Amino acid sequence: MFSKVFFLALLPSIFAVNHAVSVGANNALAFSPTTITAAVGDTITFTVVSRNHSISSAQFSGAICPPPAGGAGFGPFDSGFLSNLDGSLPTFVYTVVDTQPRFGACRQANGGHCRAGMTFAINPDASHTYADFLANARAS
Repeated sequence: MFSKVFFLALLPSIFAVNHAVSVGANNALAFSPTTITAAVGDTITFTVVSRNHSISSAQFSGAICPPPAGGAGFGPFDSGFLSNLDGSLPTFVYTVVDTQPRFGACRQANGGHCRAGMTFAINPDASHTYADFLANARAS
């Protein structure tokens, strides 16, 4: 009985997927890809490839840019500022805790990167689309 329960508990980690996201590729103010569909237990590895950026959770609407230090929303996350000015390619790994829509942005330049469109979505849905979040960020 114990081994069956133990095995079932391990299933999410056995089938977990890592999603790679590039932060600032080609010196752009962008996450690539901008949208990730992920399951509970999956990880998302954000790799900063240019400049100095953050990976910060944000609310869907309202005062999005800049996201607060520490992140916003349920289960907030924030990488702090990560610099690739030395070519070190710093990373931040987020583990998906549920399949609810989550949104994020870069806090750099007092929200300037965010308002320029440096945003992303995890598990957006029909009521909380990435396009709507991006429009909300640009208007904030």
